[in-house]
Amino acid sequence: MKRILLISLIAISCNLIAQPFQIGSTVVTFIDSSRSNRAIATEIYYPASIAGSNVPIASAGLKERPLVVFGHGFLMTVGAYQNIWSVLVANGYVVALPRTEGGLLPNHTNFGKDLAFVADAIQVNSQNQGTIFYNAIAPSTAVMGHSMGGGAAFLSVQYTSRINAIIGLAPAETNPNASSAAANVAIPGLVFAGQNDCVTPANQHSQLIYNSLASPCKTYVSILGGSHCQFANSNFNCNLGEATCSPSPTISRATQHAIVSKYLVPWLNYRLKNNCQDGFVFQNELAIDPSITSQNACLNFISCKIPVGRKTTNITANSALLTWDNTLCKNKYIVRYKKAGSSFWLFTNPLTSNSFSLANLLPNTTYNWAVRVQCDSAGTSLSGYGTTKVFSTRSNNVRSDFSMDMDNKLNLAIYPNPSDGLFDLKIEAKANAEVLIEVYNSIGVLELSEKFNTNVDGVLQNKIIDLQSKPAGIYVLKVTDGNEVYAQRIVKN
Repeated sequence: MKRILLISLIAISCNLIAQPFQIGSTVVTFIDSSRSNRAIATEIYYPASIAGSNVPIASAGLKERPLVVFGHGFLMTVGAYQNIWSVLVANGYVVALPRTEGGLLPNHTNFGKDLAFVADAIQVNSQNQGTIFYNAIAPSTAVMGHSMGGGAAFLSVQYTSRINAIIGLAPAETNPNASSAAANVAIPGLVFAGQNDCVTPANQHSQLIYNSLASPCKTYVSILGGSHCQFANSNFNCNLGEATCSPSPTISRATQHAIVSKYLVPWLNYRLKNNCQDGFVFQNELAIDPSITSQNACLNFISCKIPVGRKTTNITANSALLTWDNTLCKNKYIVRYKKAGSSFWLFTNPLTSNSFSLANLLPNTTYNWAVRVQCDSAGTSLSGYGTTKVFSTRSNNVRSDFSMDMDNKLNLAIYPNPSDGLFDLKIEAKANAEVLIEVYNSIGVLELSEKFNTNVDGVLQNKIIDLQSKPAGIYVLKVTDGNEVYAQRIVKN
């Protein structure tokens, strides 16, 4: 079973990095003049068309790359995190890793400020022509870190407004406390922990930080059998510390890396690239993955919303066009419709466009319809149908030129019906008649009344009935010319 799980996770990890990007790299020393010209040497890895140092950033795909600033662990070099930046860069991210505070007595406040300063500096430099990253960095930015760097990431948010999301890999309590800083962090957060972490036990570190995090949408992922040091590549200092405590990991480093990648990439894709489908992938995996336990405190992580702006147009005796506004997180649409009064709905196949032409309808018949969204490709995330829309087909005997026989009866047509509130009423009436137009709501209350006089016998009269300010629903139109009375149901969408 463990072998099957490992093969599966490695396959997932390989799929995540199966992108057309090579890895470019550069080293930049940023100078913070507000802290006595503090030098912040930073390794930066980015998508490139060819691998190498100081090569141009890749132009394929998205032109602007989201930025991830990463903080290293205690006594660990940034080189220990190739497993992180190689996956992220291959998926279109720029990853910056400050080298500062690598000694025995690190200053956690300075490290947090370094992370924030690098986030600001790269965004500013991306506006300077002549740099590698000119016009290539998206405004969306995440801060991330492991152990000490994870705790410092929570400290960093207070020093910049550019950070949109935060990720901690076994984040450690710092001085000052990262958990106290987290209480003022309201951006989306993702915290990883290893179940067998004996260096920074969850109940004293990552869980405290997660519990304090003020974000309205935060997720905690505990990797079963995972350890503290296995969030990074093998590192002598980290391994030495972990060898002196227990419990030991019960899964391999490769397995732990694959689990992290499986959640990290889609979460960032949703948060920094607005990729809804990856948001659903992340959400669905949390519910079924046997390799983790999780807590997901989100008021609304990602929702599948009912389409709005639904309209019925181009109504004839036998057809109608149904349209609605495109929904942000959609994969397909499904329309259902039926004759009014029927108990049986007919369903369309999943639709890729936000419209559908109904055909083979019956004349002078009322129909109901509704539409829902299938938000993920698997069809597991579906919206409701919302309120039912109503329309009536036209009669076959209505002539489009309105050239009707005048035999002292009132002849008229109204269209479109249904409409969004504006109805075009066309009347042929006898000369010098006083015509009364009245509209009643569904409980018989008069909503509109208007009189006008006809002129020449048999001349087409045009009147606009305006119900835009009235609620959606069914109304009765009544038209009287003193001799004849005409009544018809009209529908406002």
